Amino acid sequence: MKRSLSGAIAMLALAAAAPTLAADYPMFGAMRPSYDNGWEQSTENPLRMEAGLRYWYSLGEQSAEIGGNSYDTNDRSHILEGHLRIDDDYTSTFLKGQAGYAVYTTGDHNTNVGVPSPFEGGQIGYAGADFGYTPFGNETFRFGALVGYQYNRESPDRNRYDVQNVDGLNLHSLRLGVTAHADINEMFDIDAEIAAIPYAYGYGASAEIPMADTVIQGVTVNRTRTETSGALYGASGQIMIGFHPTENLTIRVGGRAWLLEGPSSSRQKWWEASTPDSYIYSDQSLNGFSLLRYGALAELTGRF
Repeated sequence: MKRSLSGAIAMLALAAAAPTLAADYPMFGAMRPSYDNGWEQSTENPLRMEAGLRYWYSLGEQSAEIGGNSYDTNDRSHILEGHLRIDDDYTSTFLKGQAGYAVYTTGDHNTNVGVPSPFEGGQIGYAGADFGYTPFGNETFRFGALVGYQYNRESPDRNRYDVQNVDGLNLHSLRLGVTAHADINEMFDIDAEIAAIPYAYGYGASAEIPMADTVIQGVTVNRTRTETSGALYGASGQIMIGFHPTENLTIRVGGRAWLLEGPSSSRQKWWEASTPDSYIYSDQSLNGFSLLRYGALAELTGRF
């Protein structure tokens, strides 16, 4: 009985002295406070996403000179493109990708003879991705750099339904550039980028072309095929003006341009008339090769 009474008195004394002890000994006041109201609700998600479709009315120009003969190709292509962008506000980084293909192409192929040859239904497509870092700016303006890779298929004068024309022109490019985004107000924004292409590798070939028996390097041949390859360089740029009719919908219009040029080589492959599986090569320099593609863009994008 005395022990119980003594214990109760000791507990009451400790309770009464608790405020004083907490003041004298900081360890008592350093205990974790209670959670704020709504602690179970997560903070704002740092990830933002955009996905949508673009239409690119594209004008293309290819030019080259082989053995003193000039070859030029001009096309008008209607390209549909899908794109995706993910922004991480916490790290000020983004990842974006795009892929497009021409649904309809027309154009003209010209040689030094001066008689244009019209064509329809070529192969023009591309796919690529960029990683960017935009540490500079504020809530309404961001600026930074990007690095990326892009594959291009540039064969506007190749019939996509002809299995003999499967090689075309293929390009693998490295992109290094700068990018900026500005929110003018709640309704409008501007997005721009410009990139150098310090290195691109291109390769391709034409279809096999039957020909009359001809003596080349002392061998009688009856078929030929042109193969090209080389290292290129260039630049690309894009600017878009956006309008936000709703919180999650964006409509943008703007323009885009790509340019690649550089020295390349051309190899003519000739098949022997007497032995169909045997062939010879004739190497030539491909001078003044250039590829330009530019045009107007329209975009419909959802924001999440």
